Amino acid sequence: MATRFGKIRIEERPDPVSQFVGSFIGSRTYDWKSWDAFARLVRRYPSWDAIADAPVADIEATLEGVTYSEKKTLGLRQALRAIRTRYGQINLDFLAGYDVDQALNCLKQIHGVGSKIAAATLNFSALRMRTFVVDMHVLRVLQRVGFVGMRADTETAYDAVMAAANGLDPDDLFELHWQMKSLGQTICTYSKPMCVSCPLSDICRRGVENLTALKTFLDKPELENAPVRTPLGHGEVDLCLRGGIQHGVLHEVFAVAGHEVAATGFAAGLATRVAANKHALWIRQDFSAHEYGELSATGLLEFGFDPARMLLLAVNSASDGLRAANDALSCAALGALVIEIPGSPKILDLVASRRLTLSATKKSVTPFLLRFNAPSDASTAETRWLVRAAISRACREDWGYPAFEASLVRNRHGKTGHWFMEWNCDECVFQKAAADHGAMVSAVAN
Repeated sequence: MATRFGKIRIEERPDPVSQFVGSFIGSRTYDWKSWDAFARLVRRYPSWDAIADAPVADIEATLEGVTYSEKKTLGLRQALRAIRTRYGQINLDFLAGYDVDQALNCLKQIHGVGSKIAAATLNFSALRMRTFVVDMHVLRVLQRVGFVGMRADTETAYDAVMAAANGLDPDDLFELHWQMKSLGQTICTYSKPMCVSCPLSDICRRGVENLTALKTFLDKPELENAPVRTPLGHGEVDLCLRGGIQHGVLHEVFAVAGHEVAATGFAAGLATRVAANKHALWIRQDFSAHEYGELSATGLLEFGFDPARMLLLAVNSASDGLRAANDALSCAALGALVIEIPGSPKILDLVASRRLTLSATKKSVTPFLLRFNAPSDASTAETRWLVRAAISRACREDWGYPAFEASLVRNRHGKTGHWFMEWNCDECVFQKAAADHGAMVSAVAN
């Protein structure tokens, strides 16, 4: 990895509190965005005490653009106050006199601080303590090479790395983290890992499987005209979908009564997966914002979808919406289209769904018909989903991933099924919901 990503050594490190604050606001946020927000924070406030005593609204405004800014604002202010109350001042230099385990436990006693923030504070700062930072990118690499099990969490991965790292000093662990993170961000990505380019492909369990599967795929000429599919990320669901959600056909998402926001989030996840780097268009009627909540740019950003790529069109009626949808499906610049139609307007019949399917096929734009308070009438949809909100897993550092109880009640070319799924906002994929549950989360709509 050093050959691919270069040697990573930084002699000048921030003080422990600066690193603590930077790591706290950096969770699930691009590094450049979090450190830009950190720079604004230290420019605005003359001291850590000033931040601890500042109004929540002022801090949140300074952290604009950071994922979960409201929650991080409250958590950061609370954490800084806890340090001041416990140790008399907002200063963590005293941790240099602790051994690693004592220092980690000391930080983890602060509400909202997990192993990632604690380890980063100790290793990335001027303390240069012997800890290893496991984020989701690093965890994915460790899982795929078989170093830890595929269901291992960050705590398990941390313990495994430290147990095997007897010969590595703090700087080695620092460099290992950033090299593995770079690998996870650029090559060992969640949905489409580039195994042929990976420096670890010879020892990687996932890499060997992918290279074998690629060779098998290329040896099958009958697959040349196969429909394009995008995996959702949930193995069992993708198996039922014969590899993923099919492009260029109509899909339907129905909300269980009272769970319209969850269905909105689920449809947003499907559109995010299919649109990839293209734009998505969301068509809804004028009154929908009052009945079911307005789409939120901040919610989309935290959900993992760049709001700059989301186009919103408000129409007067269902007929206007369908007319606009059929026109939009001729635009190859779009990757996905969500048509939100509540109730059961007469114009939305079998002929209308057939027209949507034919229009989608021409340009391979994928439409998703989002239905609230509607009967399951006949249609030409490839899939039909029935969605309700589920309980997200408990998480110390934030409120967890949005979770859904989703039933695939129609699948024209595969099996149906029922799953508890969660949306990984960092990787923009669906995944199997964890066994532990916490607060219910609804994303995207306010």
